[in-house]
Amino acid sequence: MKKYAVEARRVEILEATCEVVIERGFAGTRIADVAKRLNVSNSLIHYHFESKEALLAAAFEYYARKDLSEMERDIELGQSATAQLWRLIESYVPEGSDDVEWMLWIDAWGEALRNPLMKSISQQLDEQSIGFLERVLRRGNETGEFQCDQPRVSAMRITALIDGLAVQFAAHEGVVKRKELMRALRALAAFETGLSPDDIRDGKRGPRPSTTRTSTPSSPVTGGVAPTAITDAALRQLLASISDAQLRGDAPGWLALWGPQGELVMPDGAAAKGHDALVEVFTKHYGSDRWTLQSPEVVVFLADESTGHATGRVTVTERFQRRNGAIGSRIATLHDRYERTPHGWLLAGRRYEVLD
Repeated sequence: MKKYAVEARRVEILEATCEVVIERGFAGTRIADVAKRLNVSNSLIHYHFESKEALLAAAFEYYARKDLSEMERDIELGQSATAQLWRLIESYVPEGSDDVEWMLWIDAWGEALRNPLMKSISQQLDEQSIGFLERVLRRGNETGEFQCDQPRVSAMRITALIDGLAVQFAAHEGVVKRKELMRALRALAAFETGLSPDDIRDGKRGPRPSTTRTSTPSSPVTGGVAPTAITDAALRQLLASISDAQLRGDAPGWLALWGPQGELVMPDGAAAKGHDALVEVFTKHYGSDRWTLQSPEVVVFLADESTGHATGRVTVTERFQRRNGAIGSRIATLHDRYERTPHGWLLAGRRYEVLD
């Protein structure tokens, strides 16, 4: 009980100190001001904190860590790395010149030049905020949403721009408008991740009109939209890799591009689900030919970046040579489903429809 009472009193002092600092600034805050705010003696403050410098540093750390914890909880609500990145940027940027958190941060940077304790804590907290960004950027690389070569360096650049513009926005009214600030940050975040500025947002873009002619078991993702440039490139690479494996008769390489529960429906109605069954279909339909060249002619993708699912309607021309030397061709549409995994995009389902 005594330990709890001591800790409760300490927190009470830290919260009161933050209130005084917001009013007076770090340099103008005295221990007497905090004691007066709590209606206690100066000696009680000194019992918990040996000096004014220690009190100010502890108060800033207390407030800033609460701020960072709330920020971390908020970004975890983002379903995709892209959504998390935007949530993080919005959490960093001040709402206006009266933003309490930014008033403390700006004042703390100045105090850190004179207070060694404040300098150490300020540096730790700055590194933690950069670490948040770096973690989100690395996650985006893993999920295939981002193409960020140096997540740590990119996180530092984004943080530096936020800090610089935020100080101008918070301290100098009218110099930078919040819309302009957010537009600049969106552009930099897009540059660092290989996306377009319109892709940097929380959640999905509004649905575009669907071009689906008929409803099929592998119809486009509900509410899906055109994928980001990186996802589009990754899906096209997946199609090329599948076609290459078929051309070379490489069953293991072809199978590695399917999800564990991949499902394939062929024109003759033959269906397979799971890797063992897929190998049998490959052997029957592609292993029996000398070669099969599959060339995509029309490709339409729709994606839900937040969940890591996409669909494709891929119209292909196929040319093939049988073992007996006969050469033939056909036009077909592949109704595909894709899923994003830690290993990149994989084929989750394909329904093969022969057109001619």
